[in-house]
Amino acid sequence: MHWVVATLLMFVASIVLYLSVRRASLDKLPVHFNNLASFSVPLTLFTVGALITRQSFVLSLREAGILLVSGVFLSYLANKFSLKSIELAPNPGYSLVISKSYVVMTAFLAVPLFGAHLSVTSLVAIALIVGFAALIMLGSGERHRAKSTAWLPLAFLAFFGWGFLTLVAKYLFSQGMSPVVFLIYTELVVVTCILIEMYRKRVLTRSITKHIKPFVLIGLCSAAFNFFHFTAISLAPNVGYVNATNAASIAAVTVFAALLFKDDLSIKKVIGVFGVTTGLFLLFLG
Repeated sequence: MHWVVATLLMFVASIVLYLSVRRASLDKLPVHFNNLASFSVPLTLFTVGALITRQSFVLSLREAGILLVSGVFLSYLANKFSLKSIELAPNPGYSLVISKSYVVMTAFLAVPLFGAHLSVTSLVAIALIVGFAALIMLGSGERHRAKSTAWLPLAFLAFFGWGFLTLVAKYLFSQGMSPVVFLIYTELVVVTCILIEMYRKRVLTRSITKHIKPFVLIGLCSAAFNFFHFTAISLAPNVGYVNATNAASIAAVTVFAALLFKDDLSIKKVIGVFGVTTGLFLLFLG
């Protein structure tokens, strides 16, 4: 599979995933519902797929340590930091702009770390995507007084967590680990953390059995997104290209959310959508 094909499939899966989560949010389903669906269903699917294809689950002590640390800190906690930052920020867009800008960091770090390709055209494309995605996100939500100044460091923690997760994945893939095995172990760690948190907070699983269809839908979309995301990372000339395309999916989500859920679609957002689309076109052209 070519990295562009995997990246475009990731882009489509990302749109459907975000819209599914948005639908669940409108139905007042708890955050734990979305989190558990996003990791437990893919974990099951990837494990079955790996067993059928007879992939090796054997890890060195070093690989096990890297996966444990990345699963806890770069995936589970980074997600929690982002959600908390969004809750505390004066505008949710402020937090998202910072955390989603990790695409820039990964694009530059991939050059010395992996000898990645980074052309001038690609740089311009990434700048357009990040800049116009910020325009879309800053137009989201009402401004209010920040509940705590902690939102800013939390947003940066999510920034570094998500950025280094993709770099760690690229490193492990270069050492011969398959994306599916990486996802199985990472999601196993995350699901364990989620279940521990649910047990400590006495969160009931009744909402899962009552809303099994959206649970499965979110899980399937998450499985498709993660599979194509990390497959693209393993193949792309620069992980930043994949991350930029992931960030660009917010433009399509904005349009579809307006069509399906009657979300706001201001002139500022429309300009942002066109800007992101232009950047995406340049990225694949370069």
